[in-house]
Amino acid sequence: MYVNRGGKLKPEYLPAIYFDSSVLIDYWIIEGSEIDLPEDPMLKIIEQNEPNYVTLCRELFRADKRIQKVTEIRKILLMGTPRLSVVISPLCLLELMEWKAESTFKEIASESTSTMFIQRKSKKEIGNYLKKLLELRSKEVKEQKGERKGCSTGLEIMMGDTWLNRGFAECHGLRGLLQADIVNFKLAIDKSWSEPSAYAYLQLGVSDILHILFAQHLGCSYIASFDEDFRRVSDIVEEE
Repeated sequence: MYVNRGGKLKPEYLPAIYFDSSVLIDYWIIEGSEIDLPEDPMLKIIEQNEPNYVTLCRELFRADKRIQKVTEIRKILLMGTPRLSVVISPLCLLELMEWKAESTFKEIASESTSTMFIQRKSKKEIGNYLKKLLELRSKEVKEQKGERKGCSTGLEIMMGDTWLNRGFAECHGLRGLLQADIVNFKLAIDKSWSEPSAYAYLQLGVSDILHILFAQHLGCSYIASFDEDFRRVSDIVEEE
């Protein structure tokens, strides 16, 4: 929709900035904070009765400059007059889905076991738990086939929370962003021996390299990332 046959963004969407997954995830997390809601008296009462450490953490998060900046960006995109189009790619979406499944599962699991125990689990171990969850839910759906549906089951709720729903995502966390298809992208052998080889040499991860190449392919003027590794290759990115 947003790109032409050659895979470039159409002129009406230029200039554009490409958000990598690190920025996209923060953009997703702060959804709703861009709206200035009136103060709720009940919320003030609740906060006054909170343990001191809860209030302290709340203030620390509110003062986080990164959160403040992303909130301002979201506010401009949704309620202001942005001078740039903000673009994400299918790679960004896949990394968001991966993060959402892992982080939500850990959040749910921490309610039934030690938070430290679940936080120590590797991505592979979390993936194994999610695979088991998927198998159990598939079995449950088969067993319930043809039955009159009542209340949602625990498995159904967990799957709904950990699996990214497209309709919900596009109406909430992804609002204000252009989801650009990657078409006619080619990474030839000769190309891999040129500037991407410098990124690899400087220990930039493969997914980060692809984010840069996708941004170039789409015709974006800028790329945004919170990944410190990008600083190491910023001069090469600017030159290319």
